[in-house]
Amino acid sequence: MLVIQAKLEVQEDQIAAFLKEVEPLIVASREESGNISYKLTCAVENTTEFYMIEQWEDLAAIDAHNKSKHFQAFQAGVGSMLSAPPTIQVLSTLEGK
Repeated sequence: MLVIQAKLEVQEDQIAAFLKEVEPLIVASREESGNISYKLTCAVENTTEFYMIEQWEDLAAIDAHNKSKHFQAFQAGVGSMLSAPPTIQVLSTLEGK
């Protein structure tokens, strides 16, 4: 299993718009083949710092997700809402190794 942690720093005055924009992405991503989990979280001490925590079966599923219409629409829609470029890490779980 692969885990993606995507850090999204949102401008304070854009949080409501960001949350509205991200909802369709979450719903559609959870329906994708190869998706195990797709959750949005927020830092406790910095409410402008969001993390998308995703679990995928494999790299092929991630690649298909990145090419999906809903992901592309999200990327196009939130760019001006962010205060910094996203930071994305792809991690491999060590369970069963």
